[in-house]
Amino acid sequence: MAEPLTARTALGGEGAAGLRAHGDPAVVVLRELPAAAMIDLRLDPADAAALNAAQTVLSLDLSLTPGKAVTGAGRAAWWFGPDQWLVVAPPADATRLVRALYGVAASAVDVSDLRAEFELAGPRAIDVLRKGCAIDLHPRAFAPGDCALTALARVRVALRQTDDRPGYRVLVERSVAPYLWDWLTDAMMEFDV
Repeated sequence: MAEPLTARTALGGEGAAGLRAHGDPAVVVLRELPAAAMIDLRLDPADAAALNAAQTVLSLDLSLTPGKAVTGAGRAAWWFGPDQWLVVAPPADATRLVRALYGVAASAVDVSDLRAEFELAGPRAIDVLRKGCAIDLHPRAFAPGDCALTALARVRVALRQTDDRPGYRVLVERSVAPYLWDWLTDAMMEFDV
């Protein structure tokens, strides 16, 4: 009889116990975050029925401002384009959102298996990111609540600043997550962590 499959993290660990962390929170720390539901949401924000249906299910007002993310109720909605958001939410939200959008011109696709999520935080986090990030991370240009699709270490990522520590969330395709993890931990070596 075959053994049941064990869920593995993007970095090869088994379940929540296998999540990696590296660094010192007083300087900079990198953490692999548990898998969450990720939903590619597309709708015309001028369509009040679609917008209201999505916002009701998510208990969030979707940002209509380019490059802004909104968070609350255990969810985050990252603005990816004029009619596109990536919603990171509890797993049940994917099904609820699809049902709520039935009959309106909108799309909600579960893309949870596409990306891994890392957190990079601490006073030197911005210095680590600046070594390979393609956007300006100065606080005047990128602040808490801002998000962007960009390149980091020559890899396509979605980046969101979560707070002033500074803290960041990095979404990366699972296939290149081990490479980005190794690149980030190498970039942290300068800070003796």
